[in-house]
Amino acid sequence: MAANNTPPQYVFEIVAIEAIKKFLAVDVPPEEVAKFFAALMAEQYDTDDLAADILALLEKILTFINSVEISDIDLLLESYIFFICNYEKIGMKRNKKPMFRSILKGQALDKTRVYKASKSFVAYAYGMRSEVSPLKPDIWTVADEIEFAPIFEVIRPPVNP
Repeated sequence: MAANNTPPQYVFEIVAIEAIKKFLAVDVPPEEVAKFFAALMAEQYDTDDLAADILALLEKILTFINSVEISDIDLLLESYIFFICNYEKIGMKRNKKPMFRSILKGQALDKTRVYKASKSFVAYAYGMRSEVSPLKPDIWTVADEIEFAPIFEVIRPPVNP
């Protein structure tokens, strides 16, 4: 299958960060977590290489996290999701309402997406240390990200009481 409808880079990063959060929260092999999150995206995107790429990014980010001193991993991961949703890169806001297409429209497969995501995460983490990267506001939730709602509804289904 031609991979012409793969998740945009920022959607890939959001899904991968959610996979990392899930992996840290439950006792499940990382391969299964990656396959689970890739399967969640199957309705919207081509997922041929998605599980392998999520797994590769999971390994790279966890290796980085283990190599530096991070006091609050949950805050870092949640703030990075806020950053991905709202910024292209440090200091550059994301245009969430493109004129001619949806922000969630699939794209051709970028074989460097794991590399790009890992470098972006490392830059963000070091930016947080030097107080350049934006930290998520205390009142921010993923529900505030209306443009990304179709993604968050799938990867963070609402919990019914």
